[in-house]
Amino acid sequence: MMRKNLGLFLMVFLCVGLLLGCATTQPLNGKKKAEAKYQLGNSLLYEKNYQGAVTELKDAVELDPENPSIHNSLGLAYQGLRLPERAIPHYQKAIQLKPNFPEYENNLGTAYAAARQWDLAIQWFQKAADNYLYRTRHVAYENLGSAYHNKGDYRRAIENYKKSTEFFKDYTPAYINMGISYEALKEWDNAAAAYKKATEIEPDSSLP
Repeated sequence: MMRKNLGLFLMVFLCVGLLLGCATTQPLNGKKKAEAKYQLGNSLLYEKNYQGAVTELKDAVELDPENPSIHNSLGLAYQGLRLPERAIPHYQKAIQLKPNFPEYENNLGTAYAAARQWDLAIQWFQKAADNYLYRTRHVAYENLGSAYHNKGDYRRAIENYKKSTEFFKDYTPAYINMGISYEALKEWDNAAAAYKKATEIEPDSSLP
């Protein structure tokens, strides 16, 4: 059975929180230091220097433990190191501090998927996908389809891949993975049609 790496579609959402005024200069200096380490950690994250990002972001969390954006970034850095079990608590903390924020929910889903905890991954992908304010709902639906595929529920996988293309009609990964699920069902004509659509959108797309 072919399975895709859900991490490839991880949405990196780096949200800079507003710094609030404090009664003394020491907390303010702490928040400024946290912000500097957060920005440096994000830069290292984008450069895929995950070890360096973890070092800076851990310091940032210690300095400003109630900042959800820092926890989210630290989760992404741990996932870059393929340590989803360490990423999960930070995504959970980010969601606790900023509930109903779909980017964090989708990221938590990817960590559970990386840990092969499919039911929990589905729970969080679904929550993110259902949020009408989420600008990239197609990503959550595509991730949801992949989680169902990995559970062996190919019909529900296809349903969610189709929903993904409803929100972004030219989203190639959804068509490719739709084809994989159709192949698992031995529906060769449907698989061929999905792959054809993917290559029409991206002629150089990598097919299985």
